[in-house]
Amino acid sequence: RPKPNIGCNMLFMDALFNSLLVVSSGYAMYTLHPLETPYGYAAAALSLVHGLLGVARAASNDDDECNRLRLITSGIMEIVPLPLTNIELYLKSANPSLALAHGCFVVPLVYDLLAKMGDSEDTSTETLKELTLLGNVVSMLFLGVNQSSNMYGGMAAIAFGARYGSVILDYYWEGLGGDFNLLAHSMFIVLMTLTLTA
Repeated sequence: RPKPNIGCNMLFMDALFNSLLVVSSGYAMYTLHPLETPYGYAAAALSLVHGLLGVARAASNDDDECNRLRLITSGIMEIVPLPLTNIELYLKSANPSLALAHGCFVVPLVYDLLAKMGDSEDTSTETLKELTLLGNVVSMLFLGVNQSSNMYGGMAAIAFGARYGSVILDYYWEGLGGDFNLLAHSMFIVLMTLTLTA
């Protein structure tokens, strides 16, 4: 009895979870107004591009150009949606002056993109990305407590789980972490949309 093609199954799962990200991002872009919630809309647009590249890569099984673009958008997805969401949420809060401080959290993106374009991985860039994520999670939790919103806590938990849960899952079953990450990003975008339209 022949064994199932693991590569084909992984491509199918990759296409499925990328499609989920495309659908959730499309929902967010349809629901949010770009002039009323520009930062949330931008987070949804970035997620949509990332998902579409993933679907295209899975459909064509392209290991060259699509993977290079996907590597860049993966770095963007690790860093950008959470600070953009924090900016949007802080603009709607009682302390809107704190919103633009979250723009500083996008600085590690520049270092990450330079490292990826130069095909060099830097441990200090990874550390900076981890600190960015943790700072944004703590900031979102702080705002959630001040606003008495469980949705903020849910988004913070999903962002934290997307980063560290995917690493743990990938350790035990290679490839599962990426799918979990896509699922978590999809859930984050949907929760962000529900929160911003409430």
